[in-house]
Amino acid sequence: MKKTISLILALMLAAGAFASCSAKDTVENTVDNAANAVSDAADAVGDAVADAAEDVTDAAGEAVENAGEALENAADAVEEAVEDVKDAAAEVVVAEKEEGTLFDQMDTWHWRSFECQYIDGNGEFSGWAAGGHYENDEMAEFIEQNPEWYKDTAMMSAWEEADAPFGDAINASIAADTPWTSDPTNNHGMMFYKTFNVTDVSESSLYELYMFYDNTVYCYINGEPYFILDGNCVTQDWNGGYDLIKCNQGDKTLREFLHEGENYIAVSMKDAWGGREFDCYISYELGSTKRDLELIPQGAEYQYTVFNAPYIDGEGNAEGSAAGGHFEPDEMADYIAAHPDYMSDTATASSWPTGKAPMSSGAEGWEGANHGLFLYKTFTVDNLDDVKTCDEFNLFGDYDNAVHVFLNGVEIYTDDGEAVTQDWQYGINAALDKDLVLSALKSGENYLFVTVKDAWGGREWNCGFRAHWN
Repeated sequence: MKKTISLILALMLAAGAFASCSAKDTVENTVDNAANAVSDAADAVGDAVADAAEDVTDAAGEAVENAGEALENAADAVEEAVEDVKDAAAEVVVAEKEEGTLFDQMDTWHWRSFECQYIDGNGEFSGWAAGGHYENDEMAEFIEQNPEWYKDTAMMSAWEEADAPFGDAINASIAADTPWTSDPTNNHGMMFYKTFNVTDVSESSLYELYMFYDNTVYCYINGEPYFILDGNCVTQDWNGGYDLIKCNQGDKTLREFLHEGENYIAVSMKDAWGGREFDCYISYELGSTKRDLELIPQGAEYQYTVFNAPYIDGEGNAEGSAAGGHFEPDEMADYIAAHPDYMSDTATASSWPTGKAPMSSGAEGWEGANHGLFLYKTFTVDNLDDVKTCDEFNLFGDYDNAVHVFLNGVEIYTDDGEAVTQDWQYGINAALDKDLVLSALKSGENYLFVTVKDAWGGREWNCGFRAHWN
C-alpha cells in the first residue's frame, strides 16, 4: 500500500515539475516576444523621429532661404527707393537754381514814334513849367482812333525794329537811331512792342519786370494793363535806372499775366521835357519760393488832409534850401500838439476826402503853402497766421519828405531829417522791423497812418506796404 502511495506521489511530483517547466518557458517566450515588440516599436519610433527631424530640417532650411531672398529683395527695393528720392531731390535742387531772362536789356523791339510838341505853362517849347500842353498831338489822335492799340499784334509786328535802349538817358551814343533821338524836338511820343516765349507758369515760377522809363508809362502784358504811371505833365513819372516794376493795376503778379508759349509786351511813352528813355527786361527763377503779399499797393487811394506850413530857410527865403530853416506858421505842428493821439484817431481820418496816389506836388489839395499832409488807408488781413510766416515786411516806392508811418497807431517807419538832412527816397524798398510790425498787425481790418512834411522842392507819397517771402 505504502509503495502504491509513494508511486502516486512520485508521479504527481513529476507532473508538477513538468508543468512548472512548461509555464516557465511560456513566460520566457512571452517576455521575449514583448521585448522584441518593444524593440521593434522603438526602432519604428526612432525611424519616425529621424524622418520627422529630417523633414523639419529641410522645411526650416527652405524657410530660411526664402526669408533671405525676401530680405535681399527688400534691401534692393529700399536701395531703389533711396536712389529715387536722391534723384528727385537732385531735380528739385536744380529747379531752385534755374534762373535767367525771358529777354534782356538792349534787346530788339518793334517801335513807332509820334510828333507830340510840348508847350509848357509859360508858353515855352519843351519847357518844364507846370500847366503845359501838347500841340500837334499825333499820339493822342492815334489812341483815339485805336483805343485798344496794344491788342493789335498784327499792326505792332509790322512796325520797324531796332535794338534798345531808346532815348538819351542811358547812353545816347548806343541808343536806337529813331526820331525819338534824331528829332527830339518834335517827336515826344513812342510805342514799343516785343514778343517772348514762356515755358513754365507754375506757382513755383517767379517772373519780374525791370524797366528804365522817361516818361508817362503805359505798359501792357498780353493785352492787359500791367503798369500805368501818367503824371499828366505835372508830377514825376520817370525813373533813373532799371527799377523793379510791379503791377499797379490790381493785386496780380507778373506770372498771372503770362501763359505758356508766345507772349507779348506793349509799352507807350510820352515825354514832355528833358530827357527820354525806354528799355526793359524780364527775369525768371524756376522753383522759387519767393513771393509777395501786397497789403497796400502803390497807386492806392488814401483819405487825406493838408496843413498850411510854409517853409522859411536859414537865409530867410521862402521854400529855400539853406540849412537852419523853420516852418512859419506851422499848422501841422499845432494840430499834433493839440491832438497827441492823432495817429489813432480813425473816426476823424475816415471823414477826410479821398485821393489816389501819387500824392505829390501837383496833386489836388497839396500844393502851394500846403507843406503838411496826413494820409489814412485801411486794409484787410485775411490769414494772419500765413502772413506771420513771411521773411520780412517792406515799405516800397517813393516819398518826399520827412515821413512817419504808423500801423494801427504804432510807428513802424521814420525818415525825418527835420529840414536838415536828406529824408526823401525814390524807388525805396525798406525792410521794416518784423517783430514791431507783427506786434501791431491783426487779423481783419488794419490801417496805415502817414504824415509827410515837405520843406522845399518837390513833395510825394506813393508807397506800398507788403509781406515778402524769400
